[in-house]
Amino acid sequence: MEIQIIPCLQDNYSYLIIDKTKNIACVIDPSEAKPIIKYLEDKNIHLKYILNTHHHYDHVGGNIELKEKYGASIIGYKGDKDRIPEIDILVSDQDIWHEENFQAKIFHIPGHTLGHICFYFYNEESVFTGDTLFSLGCGKIFEGTYSQMYNSLMKIKALPEKTRSIVDMNILNKTLNFVLLMTKTMKA
Repeated sequence: MEIQIIPCLQDNYSYLIIDKTKNIACVIDPSEAKPIIKYLEDKNIHLKYILNTHHHYDHVGGNIELKEKYGASIIGYKGDKDRIPEIDILVSDQDIWHEENFQAKIFHIPGHTLGHICFYFYNEESVFTGDTLFSLGCGKIFEGTYSQMYNSLMKIKALPEKTRSIVDMNILNKTLNFVLLMTKTMKA
């Protein structure tokens, strides 16, 4: 399996997990369809599955167009079934999602939203955390509680040490600048 980063919108990432033996892929959190379609067409890869970590538009905005174009199935948390567009397959905490050669364990990680999940692709030693975990921080709490967010982060932390945490937003520079500003302010 190969993991490809696809920049979307202004500061989001979607990810393609590509099974090179079958030339098929699944996409995680497609905020928009165009950059994903371009990559798939340039490489002649067929999209089979769309995986959503939560219902926010910057994670599901490309669902309908991608589903219509490729006939892909949309996978998401059962508690978000009324909020994820065109959802086909409902998953729950601790489920193993297994289609074709793709395999991921599902963890319900509320905090950012109540229906937030992550996909732990254990064979690839990679976890896709959506908006729960960022580089240098965590996601904003919109629907959940601080306690839920803490417990969700502890679930991610409990994964094997060699697990790569793959985040959906490119806000590292913004976060680092904020930390540096706060550090200067606290010293003054």
